[in-house]
Amino acid sequence: MVGLTSCGPSRADLIPHDAPSGGQTLSEARSAIARIPGLTVDFQGGERPNIKGNTGYDIAVTVDPGYRIVDGPALVTFLTESAWSVRNGYLPNAQISLTVTDDPANGFDVAKAAAAAEWIEPRDPVPESEGFTVANVDTVEGSPARVRLGDWPGEVPAVPTGVTAAR
Repeated sequence: MVGLTSCGPSRADLIPHDAPSGGQTLSEARSAIARIPGLTVDFQGGERPNIKGNTGYDIAVTVDPGYRIVDGPALVTFLTESAWSVRNGYLPNAQISLTVTDDPANGFDVAKAAAAAEWIEPRDPVPESEGFTVANVDTVEGSPARVRLGDWPGEVPAVPTGVTAAR
């Protein structure tokens, strides 16, 4: 039996993490997002990179009954910039994944909103998504979104108003 060891740094050691200043904490980001009426949000990420050295954020939004999203591009921008501004944990070097679960009758598509906000390229809607839509904002070094986001951790975005409305 042969055992292999490495004396070099792991991929995780090469990814910026736990910035001493700037941005906000994950807890602060979650609190800010919670101020948007009509949304329940599960905001996870910043963990140690996987074996490939990738890390990111998963932001799962559920639109509460009786509400609808009326400014999708503003919501996508706020969520993306919020994830980028989190200073504790690891820089999201792969993607920020946004999912939205909504009443299909509302017709909201987070990928369409992300494309309108110029975070991703436009794509055809997923047929019969039953109110569940996905947008993955690419944060790989050199990607358009990463260039737009700038230095990490980013500035703390203001909580947008008028993003949701009662139906």
